[in-house]
Amino acid sequence: MNVIGYETGPIACRAAFTADFEMAAGLSLQQIITNLEVGRKIMDVRPGMRHKYTPLRFDPATGIRQIGGRYLFDTWKNVVDYLRFTSEELELEPGVTFWDRPFFIGVDKHAWHVIGAHDFTPMPTHYANRFERFAYANDASTEILQALWPSIRETAKIAHLSSVWLLHQPDECQIGLLTVVAQKPGSSAAERASESLLGLERMESLSRHFTQPVQARKIFDRTSLNLSLWLPWSRHAGGDPAAFPTFSVHPLPEPAMETNINA
Repeated sequence: MNVIGYETGPIACRAAFTADFEMAAGLSLQQIITNLEVGRKIMDVRPGMRHKYTPLRFDPATGIRQIGGRYLFDTWKNVVDYLRFTSEELELEPGVTFWDRPFFIGVDKHAWHVIGAHDFTPMPTHYANRFERFAYANDASTEILQALWPSIRETAKIAHLSSVWLLHQPDECQIGLLTVVAQKPGSSAAERASESLLGLERMESLSRHFTQPVQARKIFDRTSLNLSLWLPWSRHAGGDPAAFPTFSVHPLPEPAMETNINA
């Protein structure tokens, strides 16, 4: 793996984008993974994208695949442009805009202002992520959240997390919190994947810092493996354009299989 262009430390991105949805049955995981890579070549060239995690989780009751995206962008202007492009312009099948594709079920997408983001370990180690959203009724101002960020970042460091993002969507009265871990030890790839998911899912949420002065109600909480990483900065620098942390639990893309299914 030759991932370059990403340093540890504070991340100077001011905007983020998240999407969550379920994939209709009938598509193999191989098709989904292959066509994520097809879609990447169209989508990661949009202005300002730093990177994307592609989350993958299987619903424990139904087995349905839960997928989406966790992106960082340099500016609010560029994240708004990405939302516009994918919502109004991008058609991977003629006459059907990207988010209206019939096999995307329950699309839930948001553009965010970044209060703070920090990578503690190198990008190739980023193996699983947990995304939480919170609704608030009081005045959770940008200034209040900025005051909370240092303690959230320090707690994440002490917990040996790989990355943490604190996000704000004032128009929707929502706060977002993304935490990322490296792969946990285990005797097999499958065991390491399970331990990584369970360890992050059971970790005490950093939202405990919201108790004062922010009163927020959790409305979403999903822990997923990072099926793929989109890495435009690495591509620009001559390194790998993408990485696949969960191989060999999940397959790599097959270039010959192009069915235009991506997330």
